[in-house]
Amino acid sequence: MAGQYSHKHFFRHVPNHQLAEYFNAKTIELNVDFSTLKEKEVDTVFITFTALPEEQQATIEAEFQDIHAMACEGGITALIDEAHFYDNQSFVED
Repeated sequence: MAGQYSHKHFFRHVPNHQLAEYFNAKTIELNVDFSTLKEKEVDTVFITFTALPEEQQATIEAEFQDIHAMACEGGITALIDEAHFYDNQSFVED
């Protein structure tokens, strides 16, 4: 996924259940029922995301850009190496 970041591109490549988990963990209410969306159906998510306060969007975007930057072969290798270092085999399997 590495390359130039865009919200829609990011939303298309992250499974809906993971987006839902992220927003739930951050207690950010988008009022989107991710279970009814088809994968890669991102317009609703994008519209509700861009309706959030700008400061909140900036914080989320920074985190998403960090995730996006790691979504390349080198980033995945680094994550797996760290999981091995911390003896987290379930992370590697996932």
